[in-house]
Amino acid sequence: MLNKTIGIIVLVIILATVVAGISVGCNKKSNLNKGENNMTATAPKIPPIDTIMPVKTETATFALGCFWGPDSQFGSIEGVIRIRVGYSGGSTNNPTYYNLGDHSETIQIDYDPTRISYEELLEVFWDSHNPTTQPWSRQYMSIIFYHNEDQRNVASASMQRKEASLGQKILTEVIPFSEFYLAEDYHQKYYLQQYPDLFNEYTAIYPEIGQLISSTAVARVNGYLGSFGKLESLENQVNSFGLSLTGKEKLLQIGRRLLSNTN
Repeated sequence: MLNKTIGIIVLVIILATVVAGISVGCNKKSNLNKGENNMTATAPKIPPIDTIMPVKTETATFALGCFWGPDSQFGSIEGVIRIRVGYSGGSTNNPTYYNLGDHSETIQIDYDPTRISYEELLEVFWDSHNPTTQPWSRQYMSIIFYHNEDQRNVASASMQRKEASLGQKILTEVIPFSEFYLAEDYHQKYYLQQYPDLFNEYTAIYPEIGQLISSTAVARVNGYLGSFGKLESLENQVNSFGLSLTGKEKLLQIGRRLLSNTN
C-alpha cells in the first residue's frame, strides 16, 4: 500500500512538472508574441526643412488665373513657407470648383517677412501673368487681396510702377481680403500629384491634407516639379526635403530634365 501511495505521489509530481513546463513555455511564447506585436515600422521622419519655422509669418493672397502654376511658382521661392489654393473674391458661400459662383481661383501664401518682402512677392505676381488683359471668366481674374493697410499701400504703389513700366493700364483689382475657401484636395500641389511615388512619400508623413499643404518641403518639391526654381538650388536643398534615397534620386533626375540654372 505504501509503495502504491509513493507511486501516486511521484506520478503527481511528474505531472505537475510537465504542466509547469508547458505553462512556462506558453508564457515565453506569449511574451515573444507581445514583443513582436509591439514592433512597428519606423514612422517617416519630418523633413528637416519643416522643423525650422520662422518666429513670425505674414500672409499674401493673390488671384492670377489658374492656381496650379502660381502654387508651384511661389512654392519654389526662398522665404515662402507654405501655400494653399482655393477660392476668394465672391459672395457665394462654400464654393466648389464646379459651383464657383462669382469667386476666382486664388492662392494664399504664408511667408517669412525677414527673408522675402510683400513687395518682392508682388514683383513675382506681376511677372507671372498679363494684368493688362481682361480674363474671359471671373474664375481667372487678376486680384490682389490686401490683409491690412500696409499691404494696400504697397500694392497700389507697386501697381502704379508696373503701369508706368508697361505703358498700359493694369486691370488688376486691389480689394480687401474677406474669405478664403480651400479648394478640393486634387487641386492642392497639382504637379507633385503627377508623380505618385513622390506624392505617396509625403502623404505617409502628412496623411491629412491640412498637414500636407502646410509643409515647406512639399511646397518646394511641387515648385521644382512645375519647372520653377534653379537646378543648383534643388541639388543644394534635396537632402532637406525628407525623401527616401530613391525619392531623392528621382527628384534630381526630373529636376535635371526640367530645370535650368539660368531661369
